[in-house]
Amino acid sequence: MSITRFPGGLLVGAGLMYFFDPARGRKRRARLAELVLHAQRVERVLVGKAARDAKQRMRGLGGKVRHALEDDVTDGVLQSRARAAIGRVVSHPGAIECEIDGGHAVLRGPILASEARDAIARVARIPGIHGVIDDRLERHLSSDVPALQGGRTVRRQRETWPPSRQVGAIGSGLALALYGLVVKRGVLGTAVGAAGGALAVRGLVNRPLRELVEPSGEIVVQKTITVAAPIHMVFDLWTRPDQFPRFMEHVRDVEIQGAHSKWRVDGPAGQNIEFVSRVTRLVPDRVLAWHTLPDQPIEHEGTVRFDEVADGTRVHVTMRYHPPGGLVGHAVAHLLGWDPKRRLDDDLVRMKALLEDGHTRAHGQRVSIVDVQ
Repeated sequence: MSITRFPGGLLVGAGLMYFFDPARGRKRRARLAELVLHAQRVERVLVGKAARDAKQRMRGLGGKVRHALEDDVTDGVLQSRARAAIGRVVSHPGAIECEIDGGHAVLRGPILASEARDAIARVARIPGIHGVIDDRLERHLSSDVPALQGGRTVRRQRETWPPSRQVGAIGSGLALALYGLVVKRGVLGTAVGAAGGALAVRGLVNRPLRELVEPSGEIVVQKTITVAAPIHMVFDLWTRPDQFPRFMEHVRDVEIQGAHSKWRVDGPAGQNIEFVSRVTRLVPDRVLAWHTLPDQPIEHEGTVRFDEVADGTRVHVTMRYHPPGGLVGHAVAHLLGWDPKRRLDDDLVRMKALLEDGHTRAHGQRVSIVDVQ
């Protein structure tokens, strides 16, 4: 079958056009090479962490086996283990008293009702403890007593996997995907391949699968830079977004529409993205904050803080956005060259050069500070 007839031929052609574009192809190929090198470094680091994690877990397993075989474990040692176990599942472990008598546990004190079952189960599973023979826990539906106020948050479910489990998931997921799609094939092979691919992706990004596609997944980008310029000059430049396209490479156009501003910026694969935002906080020479209006292609919000320092002005930018398609959409956009952090870094460097040197370059042209005043 000719590649032009094969559906994948369209993807191959689109990829060739994207990476060999006369205007931006070189930059895109360089970006792809950087991503490959970065992936190799991440792989080496992850494999090293997985090896150390597996070694430590084997030591821990050996310790548990030794403890299980010990016949002369004292009640004091068992009590310490019980308190440690309680501390892992209870938000207020200091409120609980634990006594061990002949290998039998006695628990008393106030506890949140939602945590009681886990606490008892953890103590009962400790090698050497024969069970909780006396449950005197005072269960409360809320923190209505002083002993249960404050405390810490207990994560009910582990959201991330340790390195050894990550590597195992990636390896087994890829093996299943290859087996299903290349060897088995058919409906069953497709199902096996999809399951393997999902497992590999879960291990690669190390986040729950539901977060990979849900649009509520939030990406936070932060950057701090010091500019050798008076704070009022830096703040004044940031309050005139209609001038941003002159010195920010990735901003194409900004149109002021009363209290709102309409932006057109570079998007993934050379496409433009338009959105409308409004300023939510404005403190002269101190704070500038904004967020997009509802139902925008990419919902985001940001805050810029200005601090006067000895060398000039420190600018701290924090931006939060919700990529379409969750973390998977963010990863795809990152591969296509749309990386908000990288773009923010580039544009802040141009802003710094413009204010300090009086000129910079954007869109292939030289721009001076006079042009934006």
